[in-house]
Amino acid sequence: MHQMLMTALGTVCAVFATIGTVTAMSIDITVDRLFDICEAPAVSVVAQKGDELGWRRLTDAETQEWHTSFVAYNGGSVEIVGWQREEAGKLESLSFWIAVGPNGHTACAYSTEGPSEFLGALSERLGPPDNFDRNDAVETISASWIRGATQYSFVQVGSRILVNIGTGG
Repeated sequence: MHQMLMTALGTVCAVFATIGTVTAMSIDITVDRLFDICEAPAVSVVAQKGDELGWRRLTDAETQEWHTSFVAYNGGSVEIVGWQREEAGKLESLSFWIAVGPNGHTACAYSTEGPSEFLGALSERLGPPDNFDRNDAVETISASWIRGATQYSFVQVGSRILVNIGTGG
């Protein structure tokens, strides 16, 4: 009986350990996931969706310098939320903000090391870019789309990519 109880207890502990491992894992960004987060209507909704990634949320102290500089430039208020993840030496960041003032706008920025497939996935979702430039000599690619009131841009320098999605301003 004691052996069965210990086996059952060990199984329960293993299940909880596995659940903890699974829920602690972070989620990769896909174009669909990026659009789902970036197209949310409010910072609170973005915060909830972004937290589901399992990435480390940036603290107010980490965004304070950016926030102060942006408010000085924009002349209005701004709400920002952001996350970072570093795995196997690969740093990724995602930030979203809503600015109010003379240059009011909503923006979302995602930065990562490659994958080069991201441009293809954006093109599949948005259609061919309105503007496209590739310079193999300096290893750069840039593409942009305007769809309705939303502007999308993709920039790759070497293996580093940046995707911006914004409206207004």
